Amino acid sequence: MRLEVVHESAYVHKVRLIVNEEPVSWLTIVDFPMRIGSSAVLMGGIAGVYTKKEHRMKGYASKVLRHAIKWMSERRYPLSALFGIPNFYHKFGYAVFMGEHTLSIMVRDLEGARMHYAIERLDEADQKTLRSVIDIYNENNRERSGTIVRDPSRWKGFPKGLRWDHKPLAYTVLRDDEVVGYFAYDPWQFGETLNVAEIGAREHDYKVYETMSAYLAREGVKGRYASITFYLPCDHPFTRFTMRYGYVMKSHYPRRAHGMARIIDLRALFEGLRPELERRLMRARGEYDMSVALETDIGSITLKVRGCSVEVSEEEANYKLKMRQEALTQLILGYRDIGDLLYDEVKADTEALPLMDALFPRGVPYVWQPDRW
Repeated sequence: MRLEVVHESAYVHKVRLIVNEEPVSWLTIVDFPMRIGSSAVLMGGIAGVYTKKEHRMKGYASKVLRHAIKWMSERRYPLSALFGIPNFYHKFGYAVFMGEHTLSIMVRDLEGARMHYAIERLDEADQKTLRSVIDIYNENNRERSGTIVRDPSRWKGFPKGLRWDHKPLAYTVLRDDEVVGYFAYDPWQFGETLNVAEIGAREHDYKVYETMSAYLAREGVKGRYASITFYLPCDHPFTRFTMRYGYVMKSHYPRRAHGMARIIDLRALFEGLRPELERRLMRARGEYDMSVALETDIGSITLKVRGCSVEVSEEEANYKLKMRQEALTQLILGYRDIGDLLYDEVKADTEALPLMDALFPRGVPYVWQPDRW
């Protein structure tokens, strides 16, 4: 029995367990730049975890996953994330970092939306148009934790909508000849709702959102759908725009499933986060001069703060916060805030709490459906 890592490309790595010279269990690590606020850090996305049927219940998947974490740790990956089955991945330090949100509008209610601009099918071979979609996406999500930074050298269009079964239909919204919005939806889903996997509008322009709403309403009528469901963060500006039509927003916060993440290397993570932490201090306009040690089960890191400057070190600190790595992961990604974690997950010197509020505000971390690995 042996474990090996095979590099399928510069950013795709397959971890395999070999028994009698036969691969029996494996997973894939896909490298992504993931945002935490406005900073981006390297994230190892765990995908395709599989064990052959005749080799299940032998602990092989656990061996492969532990080896993957060890391999990423040796290479100082800051973070790892996955979309997982319930009650398994928490055993390996992964914690839920995002909720699932849907906004549903009755087609009959959306029929009042007006078309302001032209709609055109996205030609993924047209590099100029594709770059415009990438630019709108990156502009819309420039400060949203959890989102993947789309790189024109890697992102070639929408590989999936809600599932991998079918490629979604993607369209652009055109003002004259300028791409000012886009959306992708799955027309193959069974049921009474038309599912929209992603939307984007330059500067969240309401006229762009109304144009795509009008188009989708027409598609809803043609397809005899009762409603249109948008998969998007619950605080997305589209939710404010569509309130005029009436909608139902549903949010699901799993306990130990779906979008989960864990810290791999504390020092590498905080070095990558330092520009964002300094930006948050500038926004908070607080006067801080202290050092705080974040002590976890995978190590400790000290943040030395003076004014709006942050230095990452491993020195002794004036104040301490003790927590498990899972709690720190949720805090960093904005899934939970320090006030929430203090109840039963964090022990802290109270003098450091205002700084923690400034550095780690609560948000709505999210990975768009087409980016999920």
